Amino acid sequence: MSVDYQAIRFWVDMGILAWGLAVTGWLYWDRRNQVTQEAVSKLREEHARALDALRADIDLRRRRIDEEMRTIGTRLAEAPTRVDLSRLYEAIGDVSELANQLRGSVGALQKTLQMINQHLLDKH
Repeated sequence: MSVDYQAIRFWVDMGILAWGLAVTGWLYWDRRNQVTQEAVSKLREEHARALDALRADIDLRRRRIDEEMRTIGTRLAEAPTRVDLSRLYEAIGDVSELANQLRGSVGALQKTLQMINQHLLDKH
């Protein structure tokens, strides 16, 4: 019985080659998946930081808006109402009427003084 060492060597080499390809394929798949998981984890961390920054910015803006709304509410509470404005318009109307009356009175006084002055001038 003769043993064909060339055939055995061929099949052993083929087995080693198959084993090497299988290990290479498994390592490639595993490392690719590992890199993907690392990238996903890194992306999650980046997004979490960005989301935290956005939340902080939104909270800051919300506080500013609330403060402005309180300021506006305070100013509106101090603003005159329609009733106040109607009273003011009535008072302005009264002052205007009084001013017109005074104008007439002053005009009458002026004419009276002119007549007195004329009378005094004519007397002398």
